[in-house]
Amino acid sequence: MPEKKNRCLLLFGSQTGQADAITEEIQQNSVTHGLEFERHCLSQVEKKFTLEKETCVVIVTSTTGDGEPPDTALKFFRRLKKKTLPSDYLSHLNYALLGLGDSNYTNFCNAGKTLDKRLEELGARRFYPCGWADDAVGLEQAVEPWIEGLFPALKQFLSLDSLNKSGPCSNETSCDSIQCAVKLAENKDGVAQSEKSEVTNFTTNGHSSTNGDPPNDSVDSKEKQDDSNGHNVSTSELDVKSVINGTESLERKLEDVLLEGTPEASLRKSVQPLCDSAVTVPLLSPGYLIIKYDPTESVNQFPSPLNTSTASNISNATIISADILTSQDAIKKTLKLGLKLDSDFSYQPGDSVSVYCQNEEKEVEMLLKRLNVLDKADCVFQIELMKDTKKAKAVIPLHLPTVSTLKNLFTHHIDIREPPKKSMIRQLVEETTNPKEKRRLQELCSKQGMADYTKFIRNPEISILDLLHAFPSCQPPVERLIESLPKLQPRPYSACSSPLKTPGQLDIVFNVVNIPEGDGRSFSRQGICTGMLDKRTLDVQNIGYQESEVTNGKDLQLQISARSNQIFHLPVDVSVPLILVGPGTGVAPFVGFLQHREMQMSHPETEDQVFGEIFLFFGCRNPSQDFLFREELRRLQEAQVLTELFVSFSRDSSTEEPKYVQDNILKHADQVLDLIENRNAVIYVCGDAKNMAKDVNQAFMTILQEKRGLSDSEARGHVTKLRLGKRYLEDVWT
Repeated sequence: MPEKKNRCLLLFGSQTGQADAITEEIQQNSVTHGLEFERHCLSQVEKKFTLEKETCVVIVTSTTGDGEPPDTALKFFRRLKKKTLPSDYLSHLNYALLGLGDSNYTNFCNAGKTLDKRLEELGARRFYPCGWADDAVGLEQAVEPWIEGLFPALKQFLSLDSLNKSGPCSNETSCDSIQCAVKLAENKDGVAQSEKSEVTNFTTNGHSSTNGDPPNDSVDSKEKQDDSNGHNVSTSELDVKSVINGTESLERKLEDVLLEGTPEASLRKSVQPLCDSAVTVPLLSPGYLIIKYDPTESVNQFPSPLNTSTASNISNATIISADILTSQDAIKKTLKLGLKLDSDFSYQPGDSVSVYCQNEEKEVEMLLKRLNVLDKADCVFQIELMKDTKKAKAVIPLHLPTVSTLKNLFTHHIDIREPPKKSMIRQLVEETTNPKEKRRLQELCSKQGMADYTKFIRNPEISILDLLHAFPSCQPPVERLIESLPKLQPRPYSACSSPLKTPGQLDIVFNVVNIPEGDGRSFSRQGICTGMLDKRTLDVQNIGYQESEVTNGKDLQLQISARSNQIFHLPVDVSVPLILVGPGTGVAPFVGFLQHREMQMSHPETEDQVFGEIFLFFGCRNPSQDFLFREELRRLQEAQVLTELFVSFSRDSSTEEPKYVQDNILKHADQVLDLIENRNAVIYVCGDAKNMAKDVNQAFMTILQEKRGLSDSEARGHVTKLRLGKRYLEDVWT
């Protein structure tokens, strides 16, 4: 069968679902452009697709770990890395690539950049420039314009300019490629709603106006609306300038100033110029799921809702100890949990473990109550596809169980904390009746409202429940939230132990995250996973209980999976010196390193072995409050496993010692330089990526500049060489 002229392969490599969601949006929007995408995960290479048979492909891939491809893309990357492939292997292929990353990490978008370079080496050609989206500032800031430009570029490459005439507009120039006019239909409540379209422009009164056409052509010039008091008022559909200059608008502005003082933007309210601007909102995603309750099914017959069962890499674990490592007056509470492992679970120091968590019960109850479905929380239902859905190639997402209850679904399978994406807010617009609330939601999901979205939703990490509390007239069907909310992902924690010292057991360490009310957050909360673990162990923290006492305790049972770190391990050569930098809970993997080295040193077969020196730079706020593992580190130092322990206290005014780990590194510059230059030491850094890791990197560069006389670029290149040689390793997070 001949290949369709408007067909293109669409591939994604996703670790947490971001790339998956972006390609789904691309596929959905492609319909209005007369394009047809065949979408697959990169893990399906050789099963569903091969690049050798394709001529046009769009790829979206994330980066994970230390610049590595996502797990789902490893096989795809390995195939392309084969050195035996000729330079014209993919000369038939044309591609566009969007990389997702976080500039807080050293190897920003490294997976995407590596793939782009390799495709080019194999002869493939770009038909559209690569995009690099930065999660540090918000992926949407790069993703949205990249997608906007993708469609015209793809149509031009495929010579499909004529398809514009069958799309929503025939003048590509006048509508700036994707800003198309939209027809409006008035629903039974008199609120204008968009039909199938790419974007919708709204003026200050909440109505929609078309680009290039008189506004009155779209909506009746004396359409009835409800004001904020529920009264019917008559408003005119005017262009933006006349609304701004109109008497009624000026009177309303004066009234607002008199009542509220100087206007200040917030989650619920915008200020000029946004409040007086026409805004462009995303394409409305069609609904595609329906839930059917089964009154004959009892909740008692419903299986346990744990995140199991089909995943072969998930293991069971039992919490057998819970120790508080900080004092009662410490700013943060730090917990160390001991986990008894299944016999088939293995790990090395430096690896992480993913803990499968659940949403807080009261928070789920509040959300279901807000959605007016609390009375159905324990009713068993089936999730099915809507028969008349307009969503292209609709499928039930893999993370949703087809048979469930609302309580089970929202507790174990859906992330209700993730800040709502713009596409979801666009959906909420359709379910909001108050004109002012509707307008504000339009702004928050619009291109023009990007700064407000970042400031009032993304940065303060507003949840869907916060948003629904802020906009009480929004009443979305529960199915729309099930479609839009992402999968509840397991949370990773560094192993803080050695399998040689405690066989069958693994320790993890974490700060219990407390998030206060305010900045749009409607209630105080804890981190999803750290809060769950803290609550589960409250009754047994620091009491030295035995495993036999808790084996039957359901709350102390966890599900975990191994996250092997291919790089962040101890050197095979035990004579290599180590420089460890880990402030706060960043010290966790190094406790495992040191315990592992202690067991290696005590083994009879290594009696004559020379072991490299180990230098640890640790930092905390106060020596009496949060000096984690103080006794254990002192013990390891006395046992001559740890050569030197350099500690910094950032909030201790009683000493003039360095306040931060990077300052302590500079203080001991001669020792550090000798270890790096003369003894081939390996540097390990663990902890905060946003500030600490960058400051530590700069400290090593400063030593090279001051002690060896290197320029800034030469020092940077030297550190880069250490990284490439696997002598500067990081395990950092934001």
